[in-house]
Amino acid sequence: MHRFTNILFCPLGDDDNPALARRVIDLAARNNANVTFFGVVHEPSRLERAFHSGPYIDAILEAERKEVSAKLAECAPTSGLVPTDSRITVGSAALSIIERVLVADHDLVVVTSDEDKEDHATIKRLLRKCPCPVWVIRPTRARTQRVLAAVNPDPSELELNRTILELASSMVALYGGELHVVHAWELYGEATMRSSAFIHTAQEEIDALLASEESSHRQALDVLLTESGLESQPWEKHLYKGPPADIVREAVTKYGINLLVMGTVARTGVAGLIMGNTAEAVLDRVRCSVIATKPPGFVSPVDLGSRES
Repeated sequence: MHRFTNILFCPLGDDDNPALARRVIDLAARNNANVTFFGVVHEPSRLERAFHSGPYIDAILEAERKEVSAKLAECAPTSGLVPTDSRITVGSAALSIIERVLVADHDLVVVTSDEDKEDHATIKRLLRKCPCPVWVIRPTRARTQRVLAAVNPDPSELELNRTILELASSMVALYGGELHVVHAWELYGEATMRSSAFIHTAQEEIDALLASEESSHRQALDVLLTESGLESQPWEKHLYKGPPADIVREAVTKYGINLLVMGTVARTGVAGLIMGNTAEAVLDRVRCSVIATKPPGFVSPVDLGSRES
């Protein structure tokens, strides 16, 4: 079972934070973890500082710090169920969160969101650069937890897929519910075979290629579950043909998923960068909670002390 020991909770949004914080506290209690409540006050730009006096800037910062402190106080538990502390810093939200992760060795970041553009920009930066899993937690009225692991059973991504599967199965082990796994596949060259004037492929041959491709991907998914040591878990397996972002969104809707676990894939040979297009596209298209995790060995490009995001 995948366990967390040092959780960072940052309420980016303003709605439902106390209720969402209780879910984080419950997760921490089940994992014997610590929780840090983290708030970020927007840092004025150089231009803003140039336009306004020092006392004016200081007054605004102090007022915003008090607002953030009040927001964190609403989220903090009244009981001593788990060890907690609160911290407030001045800076950009994404960079400040990542720096805190690097300094304090947090193993999970949890953020709330009101779905505005600023929140989305922060979350996308976290998907690209935060070294630990990021949980975008959203309200749900569902009584049954339905967890979906989105995987790509490429042998080169075994460790990433194993992490995704472990996270998904751990959440069901903790809270019960349904455990789903989805994989999207496509036949390389299908569009060309169907439309190009320079290659002629009979429909029967395309159908045979599609059937063979689907069978290969189904077998690869079974192998992934076996090699991950999780084949005995009660997986509901879903294999669909189509672009990954579309397939994942459709699966979330079709099966009433309220927690999606997915990965972001490192570019070969480029430390600290990820190909997050699919993950970011999925985030834009679903309204359930999402846990996004990095490949093992991912190195954040953020340098401690840097003030650029």
